[in-house]
Amino acid sequence: MQLKHVLFAAAATTLFAVSAARAVPSDKSVRSSGGDRAIAATGTLALHAELALQSTIGTCPAGTPDGISCWLTTGTGVVRGLGKVSEAYIRRVQQDPPDCGPDTFRLLSQTVALTVGGKGEIDIANPPSAQCLTRSSLDVPIFPPFTVTGGSGDYAGASGAGTLTQVSRITGPDRVGTDTWSGTLTVPGLDFDVTPPLLQGALDRLVRAPKGAKQLRVTYKVTAADAGPDPLPVTCQPRSGSRFRIGRTTVRCSATDTSGNTATARFTITVKAR
Repeated sequence: MQLKHVLFAAAATTLFAVSAARAVPSDKSVRSSGGDRAIAATGTLALHAELALQSTIGTCPAGTPDGISCWLTTGTGVVRGLGKVSEAYIRRVQQDPPDCGPDTFRLLSQTVALTVGGKGEIDIANPPSAQCLTRSSLDVPIFPPFTVTGGSGDYAGASGAGTLTQVSRITGPDRVGTDTWSGTLTVPGLDFDVTPPLLQGALDRLVRAPKGAKQLRVTYKVTAADAGPDPLPVTCQPRSGSRFRIGRTTVRCSATDTSGNTATARFTITVKAR
C-alpha cells in the first residue's frame, strides 16, 4: 500500500505543540496612550495553538533503516500568549512492522522544533506509538503524549506536556491542514503576556449625506494601545475613507500584539440623507 494513502487517510491524528510570547513582570502596569493597563501574566501557559501545516514525503536522514519513510512537515500560525510560531519536524513511519501484519504501519519517535519569532525555540519529543495502524484506524488518536525537553532563548529550561490533533487532506503530492497543539508550557522565570491590546475610537457615529447622495465617504480613527513601545496596526472593515451607503453599516476592527493576543471591536456608522 502506498504511504500517502496509509499515513494520512483520515482526518485526525494526535500530537502536540507550543508557542510563547513577550515576557512581562506579572505585577506590572503598562502606561500607554489609553492610560494604565494591567497586564495579566502567568508563568505557565495553557496552550491552544492552531498551525497551518504542509507535509510532503522526502528523503530520510543518512543511516535510516530500510522500510522507513519520512514526511517533512512544516507549519505556521499566531498563538495567544506566544506570538508568531513555526514548526518543523520529520515524521518517521515504519511500513509493515513484523509484529503487525501486511498493509499496516507504525509511527516512530520524533522531535519537533517550535520557533517563536524573535524569542527562541521550544524542543518537543514524542515517543514511538505502540499501535499497529491501518487506514481505518487513523480516525483515532495515534500518538502518545509529548513532552517538552527544553528550549533556547527565552525558553531555556522549558518543560511541559500535551497532545496534538492533526486534520489534513491530499492536495497533489502534499498534505495540507492544521496541527492543533493542546497542553501546558512552563518556563522558569518567564511570564507569558496573555492580555489583548486596548482598542480606542471604536464609537458609533451619525453622519449626514448631501441632498440626493446615495453614498458618503466617511473617515474614522481606531487605534490600539499595548504594553510594547511600538504602535500596533489596526485592521478595520470597511476601511476608513470608504464610501458608506445611506443607512447603518457595522465596522469591525481587530489588532494583534507581538504575543499573539487579539482584541476586536465593532461600531456602527449611520449615514442619513438630508
